[in-house]
Amino acid sequence: MEKKMIPSSGMQVILSQTDRLFSAFLDRYRYSTLGSFVRGIIHNLNGSLQILSMQMELLQGALLKEGDKINSSLNVKMAQCQEQLDKLKAAVEVLMQKGIHDENETSQSIDLNDLLDEEVSLWHNNLFFKHHIKVRKSFSPQLPLLQGRYLHFSQGLSNLIQNAVEAMEESSTQELFVATSSREDRVQVMIRDTGCGIPEEIKPHLFKPFYTSKGERHHGLGLFISQELLTPYGASFSFSSRRGETTFSVQFPLPAGRADS
Repeated sequence: MEKKMIPSSGMQVILSQTDRLFSAFLDRYRYSTLGSFVRGIIHNLNGSLQILSMQMELLQGALLKEGDKINSSLNVKMAQCQEQLDKLKAAVEVLMQKGIHDENETSQSIDLNDLLDEEVSLWHNNLFFKHHIKVRKSFSPQLPLLQGRYLHFSQGLSNLIQNAVEAMEESSTQELFVATSSREDRVQVMIRDTGCGIPEEIKPHLFKPFYTSKGERHHGLGLFISQELLTPYGASFSFSSRRGETTFSVQFPLPAGRADS
């Protein structure tokens, strides 16, 4: 049987893509390993927070009994400590719920409003996002529920948010707009940023693996993975982009008889 030779240029492309795929795999493996430790840390931290919260409540009760004998500044400091404790408890609760949702391998009813709210909340743990990006949300009330695996929807849409955030790193205006809507037989998610825009030469290859304009530290897999995860649910993607504004829209079909329900 005659063997077909691969041209040297073709072999270089294969080797380049293999290297990038291996690099992406290493990153995912590293984050997966880190995630297994983080889950344990969150569990232990939640236990400690519960104990600390109970002790704070007992201490505040004891201070109230003392009344005027206690310096007012001490009460102020106690209130400040309780406020920070409540913030920490809320952050841990979001992480725990995220873990519970993502580890559920069964199909379930998904409220895209709640899912996107959770994803945006998690991004507030990113220092650049927390201190620089203004977030606007417009969620359609009583949005029809979708059916599927939570992880597929959360990862698929989170990739779009991540792309939007990264696109604004060098922008003078940094605003993220996340919206949901429903019409006729479809539910739509829209994510808009005020970032650098998508170069024209990238647009035709946007959903192909390894295409990126963000440098070597980015693998160019985010949109490809989003499409692979969400297309089985009938999702269709569209986008528009110019410098200073990029919008991605994802539309999901509703089962027959579910429209406007």
